[in-house]
Amino acid sequence: NSIIDQHSLGAEFLRDQFGECGRPKIGWQIDPFGHSREQASLLAQMGFDGLFFGRADYDDYTTRNRTKTMEMVWKASANLDRQSWLFTGVLPNGYGPPGSFCFDNFCDDAPIMDDPRLHDYNVPERVQSFIQAAHNEAVGFATNHIIMTMGSDFQYENANEWFKNMDKLIRYVNAQQVNGSNVNVFYSTPSCYLYALNNVSHNWTSKTDDFFPYAHHPHGFWTGYFTSRAALKRYERHSNNILQATRQLNALANLTLRNDIFYLSEAMGVAQHHDAVSGTEKQEVAFDYAQRLSDGIAVAESVINQAYSKLLPKDSQSPPASTQFLCHLSNISQCLQIDGQERFTLTLWNPTIHPIVQHARVPVRTDYTVRDPAGQIILSELVPISDATQNIPGRTSVTQKQIVFKASLPALGFNTYYFEKKPEEKQNNQFKVKITHNEECVIQNQNLRVEIDAQGNIGHIVNLKKSFDVAFTSQGFYWYQGFPGNNSQSEFQASGAYIFRPLTPTAVPVSQTRSITCIKGESVQTAVIVFNDWASQEISL
Repeated sequence: NSIIDQHSLGAEFLRDQFGECGRPKIGWQIDPFGHSREQASLLAQMGFDGLFFGRADYDDYTTRNRTKTMEMVWKASANLDRQSWLFTGVLPNGYGPPGSFCFDNFCDDAPIMDDPRLHDYNVPERVQSFIQAAHNEAVGFATNHIIMTMGSDFQYENANEWFKNMDKLIRYVNAQQVNGSNVNVFYSTPSCYLYALNNVSHNWTSKTDDFFPYAHHPHGFWTGYFTSRAALKRYERHSNNILQATRQLNALANLTLRNDIFYLSEAMGVAQHHDAVSGTEKQEVAFDYAQRLSDGIAVAESVINQAYSKLLPKDSQSPPASTQFLCHLSNISQCLQIDGQERFTLTLWNPTIHPIVQHARVPVRTDYTVRDPAGQIILSELVPISDATQNIPGRTSVTQKQIVFKASLPALGFNTYYFEKKPEEKQNNQFKVKITHNEECVIQNQNLRVEIDAQGNIGHIVNLKKSFDVAFTSQGFYWYQGFPGNNSQSEFQASGAYIFRPLTPTAVPVSQTRSITCIKGESVQTAVIVFNDWASQEISL
């Protein structure tokens, strides 16, 4: 959703500001750290004519440059055929200019000095250097058209300096054509460049897989960002869920609050930046992304409430619906708004187009009677919240228990469940929950059985319907010690937010011992395996 939504929002803005002629037809991804074929397929389906990107694996780049295959037709889907084809080109210099042709405040290259009376007059040398750079670049490309990017990261701040020097460069390089030079340089755009390539009628090679993983040298594989800032990655996914549900409720309730939803849509669009959801930003910037998402969710929550105020009442005589709120910290079993309440309601929204049945977990201090939308009491069980969850840093709730019940939700719809605190004398579960510690634990349902020994080691997972057994020799959590380099050379590449480089190929277990708690109820069975103070695992059936 998020990639499509971001493009839709941007395309709408460009159309409103510049009309249809402002619609971009070329993908320009000069800095992302690798490229998936699904992204290319999406761009093709959106009507893009081509894609140019700056970062390609160093080994792949060398091969393509040698074989003149820097540009190709990316056949990005196995089943969409031509709908997924996208002309794709690898830029010759990443997103920078040819060497020694950077003209900006923070560049050290000499400007074009074209007054012969000055002692640092350098037109002949600068012209010959540029012509040589063009010839060197042309070696890797299949036609007589090549593209040169000018400007770079933090080096495109002084437009006057750039264009003054580029104007001179164009003038003096082209003047050499009378002396036999075959280089003709001019200002252009990616669209014009692709148009020129198309007119050549070259038989382009094709590609069908990803440009992953990306490495810029033998020890520099950019796979670290796959897991960097996991909390922000999860929050972006969580925010997307809320955005989609809000949009659905806005439509089904026949509201016209699209402008309110814009705040979260915009924050989600910004979060798709290659230094946002990737987790490669500074901490202060990560805070800013999270703040934008939080602010957008707060406005979306108002839309959700207005939608429910129309959808929840069963008839015109029904009392107005109570204000709804989102339990943002339910992933750590915390919902302070309902702590200690005598009664409350829980409304669950199903954003999918098919009915679903799932077990809901609600953190509570004591036991409650749970009723379904028809007012019928349904089976619910009071089970403990694991110590590992209770001790998560930042969790402020003193709630130690949670109610688990089976919720049935209609397609693209909701159900409301009603909670009422049980009197003290009825606090015991009708069906006793059995809890054991550091004993063999076998949990199962009608489909699967999971066997765990008393030391917390998973031994077998059995598919009961197909009588298929998967045996485990070991299972756990492991970590790698990062390589402590100084990045001065390839062999000294450090591991970090962008690049994953372990010091040794052997993963280290987070703990040599573990404990296991087995919780068996009537409807849910759970094994809680604790490895140490910060790593635990819950398996539920």
